[in-house]
Order: sequence, then C-alpha cells, then structure tokens
Amino acid sequence: MVPDHFTFGSALKACGAVSVLSNVELIHTYIIKLGYLDEKVVTSSLIDAYAKCRSLSSARVIHGSMCEPDLVSSTALISGYSMDRNHSKDAMKLFCKIHHEGLRIDGVLLSFLLAICANIASIKFGAQLHAYMCKKQLIGDAALDNALVDMYAKAREFSDARRAFDEMPHRNVISWTSLITACGKNGFGEDAVTLFDRMEEDGVKPNEVTFLALLSACSHSGLMNKGIEYFTSMMSKYGINPRVEHYSSAIDLLARGGQLDDAWKLVQKMNAEPNSSMYGAMLGACKVHGNVLLGETAAKNLFSMDPESAVNYAVLANMYAESCLWEDARWTRKLLAETSRGKVGCSVI
Repeated sequence: MVPDHFTFGSALKACGAVSVLSNVELIHTYIIKLGYLDEKVVTSSLIDAYAKCRSLSSARVIHGSMCEPDLVSSTALISGYSMDRNHSKDAMKLFCKIHHEGLRIDGVLLSFLLAICANIASIKFGAQLHAYMCKKQLIGDAALDNALVDMYAKAREFSDARRAFDEMPHRNVISWTSLITACGKNGFGEDAVTLFDRMEEDGVKPNEVTFLALLSACSHSGLMNKGIEYFTSMMSKYGINPRVEHYSSAIDLLARGGQLDDAWKLVQKMNAEPNSSMYGAMLGACKVHGNVLLGETAAKNLFSMDPESAVNYAVLANMYAESCLWEDARWTRKLLAETSRGKVGCSVI
C-alpha cells in the first residue's frame, strides 16, 4: 500500500514527538521519491518535525523552498525558533515578513512569538506584539493572554504583567501561576500570597507548579511560616505529592529562616534522594547562622556528590574562618586550591 499525505503527516508528527531525526530524514527521502513535497500539509509537517528535532537549518531550507509559504508552515518554523534563543531574531524577521505579505496572523503564532520575547526579555518587540493584539482585537484568548502576562513578567515589567492579568476576561490556573511567579521574582512575596488567596476564592484549583512558585516567593521574601503552611496544605488539602523541587524550596525556606534543625529533618525524611541544591542551601544557611556541626555534615554530602566544585570548599572555609576555627579553615583552603587547580581568587587583606 502506498502512503498518502495524511499518512506522512501522522508519521512525521510521531517522529517530532519523540525527536528521532534519523526517522524524519528517512521519511523525507520517501516523500521526495513519491512526489509529495509540493503538498503543503506534508511540507508543514516536515518543517515541524525537523524543528522539534532541533534541526532548524533543515526546517529553514524546506520553508525557503516553498513557492508560497502559508501560515501553518511559518508557524511551524517559528515554533522551532522558539526552542532556541539563538534564533530569536530569525523568528522576528519571519514574522515581519509574513505580516508584510498580508498573511492572517492567529493566536498560536503570537503565543510562540511572545514566548520568544519572554526568553530573551525583549520588551520592545513584545510590547509591539501587544499593540498588534489590541488592534486586531485578539485579546480574550486564554493561552495568548497567559503568554502576554508571562512575557511582561520575565521582562521584569511587573506593573504591565499585572495590568495584562487584570484585563483578562477569563483566567485559568496558568494565568494565576504566571503572576504569582512574577511576584516572587520581583520580591513581592506578600502580593503572591494575596493572589493565591484570590485564586482560591475564585475556585481555581492550584497545581504543583503554582505551589512551587508560591514557595519560591515566600522564600525570597522571608515569609517562612506562610511558606511552610502552603507546603503542608499542598499535601493535606490538595493531595499533591511534593517533588524534589518542592522539598528543595521548603528546605531553603526553613534554612533562610534559621530553622536549621527543622530543615535537616525535612532532608532526612523526604521520600526522594536529596540533591546538591538542598545540601548547598543547608551549607549556606549554616555559614550565616554559625552552625558548624550541621554545616560540616552538609559539606561532606556535597563533596561526595560533586568533589570538584570549588564553591562548596570556599563556603566551608569561610564558615570555619567566621567561627575562628583557623586550622580547619586553612586545611579546607588547601583542599580548595587543589580542587580548583590554582583558579582561586585571593584578598589583599
């Protein structure tokens, strides 16, 4: 049986989903042999598959060979560009080109472009896209509005992110999580807590990403008790099993608040293997609060995980020095010099 353009489209979608470039190339060869390369459905699927396999040069060549690239094929290529920040300018150029050619621009394409602006914090181009959305009355698409909030948030334009959020006619869990994340990254922990309360009042159920953003916001704003309250309610009220990232945030929260014993107990009783970021948070907090014994324990675990990381030796040495344990500090500095192979900076004092 001879496959048709629908068969090729489905096969290419499967290859793109699992990112198997060799299979995409084999199917591409078969498409040429059977003369289906002029079918726009097949060509767009081919561009999308190459893009998802991170072979953007091949995707660009196919797009450039089309007599009249349409919106679907252009969106597929821009989608690929959105996965690699090095191709951000290429995506913007392609958008300008299809806009000047009078092609209809939809919310899917704009969502990819806003994601690119968010990744490179390009507020100038992002604001122009926002203006275009207002002109064409594209406001009201939940996915597009969420992308807009995320773009302003990652560009550190919190007031614009808040305004875009407030103007949304319909908000879902992604909308609320995006703004809570923005609050945390801009140091507005209290605002993040207020937003979460509003979210619950609106009947929107938070997910694991929401709690991760909330814990991070509380950690960076010193809201230890509130953060631990949310960590507990995540499990008891919403039945969400914490991932390693949640444990890491909760441990960091307790450690920053000086509750080192509670943080260490959480490290020991968690149902996952502790990672270096957890032990790193413990070591840093032990240095700040002068808990040498617990700091040494955290450092030993870090050394076994990553024996060549000079940062861990430096923090331990500084902790010893601040506790006037000069011999231990000197010994750790010696290990640091051996580990970093002479790349350690020194003070003239």
